[in-house]
Amino acid sequence: MKKALPDKMFFDAEQSRLSILRNWVLEQDVTVIEMTERQFWNFAQLQPVAEKPWTTYMGRRLVVPQMPEEAQKCLGIFDPHGPGVI
Repeated sequence: MKKALPDKMFFDAEQSRLSILRNWVLEQDVTVIEMTERQFWNFAQLQPVAEKPWTTYMGRRLVVPQMPEEAQKCLGIFDPHGPGVI
C-alpha cells in the first residue's frame, strides 16, 4: 500500500529518527513510502555520509513527487509510473 508520510514526520531535522519511520512502516503496512523533498533530505541526513541517499527503506521504494525529475533520476528514485504517465 502506497502511503504518504504524515506532514509532521521528518519535517524537522532535529526531531527525525529512523525508529519512528520504521514503526510507522510496520504499523501502516506500507509498501511504497511517499514523502516531500524536505522530508527526503531530513531522512537522507540520518544516513551514513559516505553513501548516496537510500532509494529504499526496509525494502520499500521511496517516492518524492515534488522533487525535480532530473534530481530524482540522479538519486535513483525516479518513478516512471507516476501520475499521467502512459
